[in-house]
Amino acid sequence: MKQKNTLSKVISIVLLFTLLFYIIYNLFTGEVNAAYSSNRYSYNGSNLDTNAYPGFKERIDALKTSHPNWTFTIMETGLDWNQVITAETAGHWGSPLNLIQGKSGAWICSTCGDTPYDNGSWKHASEMAIRYYMDPRNWLTDNSNLFQFLQLDYIESSNDQIYNALANTFLHNTDYAAEINGACRDTNVNPYYVVARVIQEQGAGGGSTWRMESDGVTYYNLFNIGASGNSSTEIWNNALATAKSNGWTSIAASIKGGISTLNNYINAGQNTQYLNKFDVEPYGGTYSRQYMQNIEAPKNEASRMYSCMQEAGLLDQNLNFIIPVFNNMPASVSQSPDGVGEVYPKNIRVKEGHSDVTLRTEPNTSSAPVYIIPDSSVVLLSVERLTNGWHKVVLTDGQWGYVRFDSSYLEEIDDVTNCYEAKSINADSVPMYVGPGTAQTLLTTLSYGQAVTRIDNTGRYTFGGTTWDRIILADGRQGFVERKYLSDQDSSQLFTIRADGGLFLRSSAGTGDENKIRLLSDGTQVTRTGSYTENGVETMVDGYYWDYVITPDGAKGYVARNYLRDSNGNTPSAYTSKVEVEIKNEEKEILVTPNADIDDIKHEANSDLYMERADGSYLENKVSKTGDKVWINDVQYTVVKMGDCSGDGYVNSADLLEIKKHLLEVIKLEQNSAYFTASDLTKDNNINSADLLEVKKYLLGVTNISINE
Repeated sequence: MKQKNTLSKVISIVLLFTLLFYIIYNLFTGEVNAAYSSNRYSYNGSNLDTNAYPGFKERIDALKTSHPNWTFTIMETGLDWNQVITAETAGHWGSPLNLIQGKSGAWICSTCGDTPYDNGSWKHASEMAIRYYMDPRNWLTDNSNLFQFLQLDYIESSNDQIYNALANTFLHNTDYAAEINGACRDTNVNPYYVVARVIQEQGAGGGSTWRMESDGVTYYNLFNIGASGNSSTEIWNNALATAKSNGWTSIAASIKGGISTLNNYINAGQNTQYLNKFDVEPYGGTYSRQYMQNIEAPKNEASRMYSCMQEAGLLDQNLNFIIPVFNNMPASVSQSPDGVGEVYPKNIRVKEGHSDVTLRTEPNTSSAPVYIIPDSSVVLLSVERLTNGWHKVVLTDGQWGYVRFDSSYLEEIDDVTNCYEAKSINADSVPMYVGPGTAQTLLTTLSYGQAVTRIDNTGRYTFGGTTWDRIILADGRQGFVERKYLSDQDSSQLFTIRADGGLFLRSSAGTGDENKIRLLSDGTQVTRTGSYTENGVETMVDGYYWDYVITPDGAKGYVARNYLRDSNGNTPSAYTSKVEVEIKNEEKEILVTPNADIDDIKHEANSDLYMERADGSYLENKVSKTGDKVWINDVQYTVVKMGDCSGDGYVNSADLLEIKKHLLEVIKLEQNSAYFTASDLTKDNNINSADLLEVKKYLLGVTNISINE
């Protein structure tokens, strides 16, 4: 009996260790880790939503055709693309998340300009550069660029193969090769990734921090862990302090310590070089765990890793690549800033006494003319200055082209501005271009409630039925947005952060570390656009009420209400939503107020639903429009946005015109149509001057539009 009990215990222990091994194994293999916040699945050629994620399928399919042994994991981050870019652009004048070296012009943040960072040779990368490097579609190519997405599991390699990978570097030593390979095998980490990371940090010849002398002891910090600072001395001292605290008094100790640090990233789902750099795996929070600031590191490290694996004959192995995708990505791939010297609106004109300057289709004298600029009476809006001396300019009628800037007959003049008006953005994902018109370079994307300042409301740039106004953001960037996206600021919802040491902006209500987006400094002004509710009632979480706010640079999230103050120094009262949604089952209509978007409709429906535009086209943004079709439990409803009788999703001058045309009988809105209901703001089953007045009052900020009488 005792022998049987002993045998049972042994079997139980074996089973327990088997289970533990299985769990540990799955942490380090290609299986999806249930702890990850992102949704990951193996791509099979037909399970990628091409509407939601344009431009990915064709690129991945081409790679699979060329390399049948390769597999691809789609990583749905669940993050909004524009919010990701906003977050990664943060850190002006302090500690930017993304730095770049050896670049100029449009590669550099126009807000920070030549402000030096790190050791003084680094600059804050521009939003255009961040979009370019973060857009995975730019790197889904059959070369080394793709390998920044390689899953970083151990690849069986000999010590000789690692020794060859270390050729022409300060680590070219058989003992070091064996130590790297052994440590990587033990921890299931790709050894070529480790080699690439060390060389990226130290250079082929070894930097100042890989070996450091202090008080007669030699310390090693091959991975530059903790080596932060804004001067060479500060960086060296911090690297030494980290090495001392960890006891890295040998190459082997530094290698093992470095791999242990890398595993902190890998085990949190940041298991590619891209994800090491850009923390877009929401598990454990976003943007806060990024190994390096160098925006080019994933591409550069991937190049070395690719070369080493190619030399070792490993490129035809069963390799898996993890491809992150984001919500609301543009159809077009983000462009490189190469060749662009400056992207910022300036005004220029022909000097007095000169005339007939040619505007051309391309930045060269052999291209076709677009327009002959007669004399100094024509003001040109220069939106891009190219490195070859040409300016891209826009005329007031929307025509654009290139002119070579020659100071003998062209001159810069003061910005053409006429006002300084506090405005807010009245829709989500509003594009801000460097010049008027969608053909101009996208500078950034603005969010609902974001505070901006209009500096030109003359309407001089009106063409194609659209008026473009010039605005300036809190960080000093200027650009153009469509006038319909601008509304007067609601000063009652402007608040200031009052918290010693700052206050975290969070992705959800609650004080957990996993939902931190970034730290907002004391004194930051935010606009409140909502609050956390359960079943429509404001509810405390972790002892606080939570307000949904947007920062001046467009970052959105929750903050604890206790740390907000209004202009009088008072804590805000409960938030009263200006969004109304009513599902009318009998009429098969969904009535919404002007500020309601698609997410508001989904929340009210409390059910899975399918939506499409009135013309059957894909929903390219979250703006709800009169005429949109909604299916709830297979029943079709029509959206009626009150005041939006033109069906463009906004209440603006176009709606005034539609009502006027109806009153003048130029066109008649059909009695029972969604557009008629949207125009009948007085709810008297008639469209008359009273409805016209309601729209005017709304546009002037005198009153709100409701779905009720």
